Amino acid sequence: MNRDFTVKIESEEDFFSDLIAQAEKIDQGIIPEKTIERVSFPDLETFYRYCTPKRLQLLQELHKVGCISINALAKHLHRHYKNVFSDVKSLESAGLVEKTEAGKYCVPWDEFTATVRLAS
Repeated sequence: MNRDFTVKIESEEDFFSDLIAQAEKIDQGIIPEKTIERVSFPDLETFYRYCTPKRLQLLQELHKVGCISINALAKHLHRHYKNVFSDVKSLESAGLVEKTEAGKYCVPWDEFTATVRLAS
């Protein structure tokens, strides 16, 4: 699971500026040694809506147990299936959880780095 994952709080403008800069480097033949996967949120409020304390705990446990069904995860966490289902689906839609071809869910990185820009 040696994948880098970055979470950024940035404006849509900053996101696309960075994306264009990366594309220009690739066009120049400068290919990154390692792919860095990332998810961006437009503001802290949106980040906190997706990354509640319960969901961060879920991410940690899901990473520990490996790929697992939502039902098995709910049992492991001693939480109601409906709530775990909702949390996993929200985290999946944000790009923080992945679903395998077998229909199980996992967190395929050991950590993620969060970046928040305080000034423009």
